[in-house]
Amino acid sequence: MTFSGNNNKLIKEWIRTLQKSLTIETENKFINTLGRERYFNDYLHESLKKLDNLNLSDEYLRIFYEFSKKYSEYNKLDENQRKRLIIDTRKNLYKLGKTQEIESSNIISNKVFLNKADSSLSFDSDISLIKNVGKVYKNKLNELGIFHIKDLINYFPRTYLDYTNRVKIINLKPDNLYTCIANVKRFYIHKSKKNSNLSIMNIVVYDETSSIKVTKFFLGRRFRSYSFFTSQKSLYTAGTKLAISGKVKLTEYGKTFVDPQIEILKDNNDNYNFSGKILPLYSLGEALSNMSFIKLMKKVLIYAKQYPEILNKKQLDSLSLLSKGESLINIHFPPTQQALIESKKRLVFDELFLLQIKFLLRKRKTNKNVTSQQLPQKKSLLKEFLNNFPFELTKSQENVLNEIKKDLSNPVPMSRLLQGDVGSGKTIIAIASLLLVIEKNLQGAFMVPTEVLAEQHYKNLLKYLNPLLVSVELLTGNTPQKKRKEIFSNLNNGLVDILVGTHALFEDKVIFNALGMVVIDEQHRFGVTQRNRLLNKGDNTNLLSMTATPIPRTLALSIYGDLDVSQITELPPGRVPITTKIISEDNLTNLFKIVEDEINKGKQAYVILPLIEDSEKMNLSSAKKTFKYLSEEVFFNKKVGLLHGKLSSQEKNEVINSFLKNEINILVSTTVIEVGIDVPNATIMIIYNSDRFGLSQLHQLRGRVGRGSTKSFCYLVTSDKNGLENKRLCVLQKSNDGFYIAEKDLELRGPGQILGYRQSGLPDFVLDNLPNNKFLIDKAREEAIKIVSGDPDLKKNIVLRNILIDNSDNKFIHDFLN
Repeated sequence: MTFSGNNNKLIKEWIRTLQKSLTIETENKFINTLGRERYFNDYLHESLKKLDNLNLSDEYLRIFYEFSKKYSEYNKLDENQRKRLIIDTRKNLYKLGKTQEIESSNIISNKVFLNKADSSLSFDSDISLIKNVGKVYKNKLNELGIFHIKDLINYFPRTYLDYTNRVKIINLKPDNLYTCIANVKRFYIHKSKKNSNLSIMNIVVYDETSSIKVTKFFLGRRFRSYSFFTSQKSLYTAGTKLAISGKVKLTEYGKTFVDPQIEILKDNNDNYNFSGKILPLYSLGEALSNMSFIKLMKKVLIYAKQYPEILNKKQLDSLSLLSKGESLINIHFPPTQQALIESKKRLVFDELFLLQIKFLLRKRKTNKNVTSQQLPQKKSLLKEFLNNFPFELTKSQENVLNEIKKDLSNPVPMSRLLQGDVGSGKTIIAIASLLLVIEKNLQGAFMVPTEVLAEQHYKNLLKYLNPLLVSVELLTGNTPQKKRKEIFSNLNNGLVDILVGTHALFEDKVIFNALGMVVIDEQHRFGVTQRNRLLNKGDNTNLLSMTATPIPRTLALSIYGDLDVSQITELPPGRVPITTKIISEDNLTNLFKIVEDEINKGKQAYVILPLIEDSEKMNLSSAKKTFKYLSEEVFFNKKVGLLHGKLSSQEKNEVINSFLKNEINILVSTTVIEVGIDVPNATIMIIYNSDRFGLSQLHQLRGRVGRGSTKSFCYLVTSDKNGLENKRLCVLQKSNDGFYIAEKDLELRGPGQILGYRQSGLPDFVLDNLPNNKFLIDKAREEAIKIVSGDPDLKKNIVLRNILIDNSDNKFIHDFLN
């Protein structure tokens, strides 16, 4: 009998309620007590008969069914017989409860047979020392980054097939996830007629109840070769037993498994029989088979118990966490889904905890190296700037600016993340912050991810700062050589106050005279290493990172734990909320009429596409094809422009300037306009294939309209039959609040998609498990603060200290702890 977490709860509650009734009847001397609605015996009779939802073994079903019959005749029994019946019932309920506790405890103990430890091996041994690992297999493992036994143990499954709850084919229902064990009836594979890179494999499988079609897609030219087709045909011969796990969809051919996980099961090999268990699937490419990797993992997993433990028993108990060894064993071979959840919880906690320790050590090192210096003050540039600015700051902007002023008054350099919705006025805060630094005769750097955005910021800075005699320069990859030399010279001599640029600011030739602040816009596009490279061009440089892709605060503290977080939570007055509508491609004709009406009123529109050109791999709309269609057939009497990433900087600027001047009525573009283009006259945003974008990106794109006082609209076009019911798109339709949208995006897609795995500093295994683990994020931070505040040099936490040194790619950790 196997219990899931939910089934455990049901059984516990069922036993508790029955025992309570039995106790009341005993206290009332076996009189057949009348409850609120029924007599005691009727209640027991019904409760011991209806057991379908409890997933009990056949033995217990039989026992309780017999008891149920006896309670139907309870009134015919004398007192002693009633007493005996109740005692026997209580004994069996107690026995069931104890059995359930044992099953529950198995959640944290692994049932998979592990090989006995070889005394000549250890956690740190080279994989070549493992029995039967030859040179060829070793090289294949090395290609995966596996060199030692510990690397192998830390190579986690990418996903799992759950065979604990198998379903027969006849019971499959569309739009649900299932696992089936079935045999191959027919197999065929063919090349797609529509897509030259696509091959489609169809297998008809059957069990004793029915048959179903299984469809798999293979994208890439290597999957179109004769040898590939032959190899697949040899794998799926008639009668071959398969485990199929995935989503069942209703197609024109009936119920079909569409692109599921498929494992070939061999009945003659008991070691690989995962019937009734959870099968791990690893990312191995074509070089290694999943089953051979599992066999290897079983050989070494016993050494997981040697993994150094960074938490003591008191911490493990207070945080309700498994030991490291248990979590590593269960992550590979979880006996139950609950075991898998508990293992992930521990591994996620460790990553977050170590990251927070690094953040706190980095802050401490920065604070130790600070030398207080008083710099002469220039005139009050900030006051003059705010007096001349055409709008008053919002209350939220004032609060953030005060936080920054307080930071800049301290000897410790500022490290602050500024979050604000699209159009909330982050740029004004950035300018104000830079002016505070320039007042102290220091320089500022303003780094952005794209040339389009760099140009936009440069023009804004010139507009506001030229009257204040603050010198601003722009440096990008396309800055002419002669101009570059001039900028380098003036920057080094202190004649440039603010340098705006892209990745070009990282160049070694970019030498500041006295860099006081770095402002990074769209900071999630840059890695921590890149950020530090720019900061190191000055001494004790202040940092202001900005993002218009709001990140839930708890997540921000985990990913950017070395930064203080500020938020602009309100939009400037006069902004009219954007109306968002989801429409089908079938309704584009009506939408184009709306666009024409707006253009006739003197307004402008964006049309956004996911691709520049048509792709054989993806059935998505492209900018070039849509531009041709709109300019030649739909809006042939209007001016339609085209913008995409393959245009030169000069071409991009020409298109953008023409759109700014309303010389272009409709701008067809890729997501290159996601940030940096501010055209108050644009009132319509149309996004094709909107279901293929993330919520935060759609919100950014939508933010290109609604920048004036005129009512604006965003139309999310979808070709998906279920597009109008798409949960993600409905979130945008309901709300213009970027922070709410970020929360929903985190919930629906996970932070890896929002932040970008590489930029976050966390492995994707951890990122994928963050949305539902806000509690863990807070606890990891609290525990890290306790450790570093009580033991700042980690002299009492040697294991933790050694792990940080061994695993750190950051030089300061080595320098700081050694």
